[in-house]
Amino acid sequence: MKSIDFGFVADLYDTYVNVDFDIDFYSKLSGKYRGKCLELMCGTGRVSLPLLKQGIDLTCVDYSEEMLAVFRKKAKELDIASRIECQDVCELNLDDIYDMIFIPFNSFSEITDSKRQEYALERIHMHLSDKGVFFCTLYNPEYRIKTADGFLRVLGRFHIDENKSLVISYYNQYNEKTKNVTGIQFYEIYDKNNRLIDKRYLDICFSLIDKEDFIEMAERAGFKVIDIFGDYNYSPFSEESMFMNFLMER
Repeated sequence: MKSIDFGFVADLYDTYVNVDFDIDFYSKLSGKYRGKCLELMCGTGRVSLPLLKQGIDLTCVDYSEEMLAVFRKKAKELDIASRIECQDVCELNLDDIYDMIFIPFNSFSEITDSKRQEYALERIHMHLSDKGVFFCTLYNPEYRIKTADGFLRVLGRFHIDENKSLVISYYNQYNEKTKNVTGIQFYEIYDKNNRLIDKRYLDICFSLIDKEDFIEMAERAGFKVIDIFGDYNYSPFSEESMFMNFLMER
């Protein structure tokens, strides 16, 4: 079950998701916990490819064949080899264990059912070595909820090529009962004369998970939370932080 099916926009994804603010963090983290690494919910390889270039022994998993097709194409063009698997993290079944496992870019929140969140953590725990660590990124609900107000916002205009550009707008709304954010992202492609030539929309649904709830789930799955960062510079988490970045050990 896909709460956000990025396969519909896999060909556009790298156009508007091209940030690198967390790459140095993952590079240092992967270097610290030397050994086999596993990236879950890897998408088109935004984080994966820089780590693979660095020589990290990295296996990459996502449940979207369309996103992985983009990843594989980029890896081939760069002559980079990696094990890339199409699997749902809630049903993760690899024939290996890893010294470090991580889920970047708040992607765990795309698992919107609490039972499936627990399944995912249990499967991750099964694939971690005895001294291994798991790093999981989430939005701080208090921060993210501010823009889940139902108002239409423009994410931006992005350059596709010399003849086309992409404009993305969206709205989000928060359900206090389910603790889920739902909404729609609108994708408009314009030619060089600013004429609309294509339009798509993507249904959005993700969960805002409370810090205490995540810690309880992680502990039930067998993890011990050893630190929570509020950013990618190892700053301690506070109520004003944008992120809740959990570092756990088995």
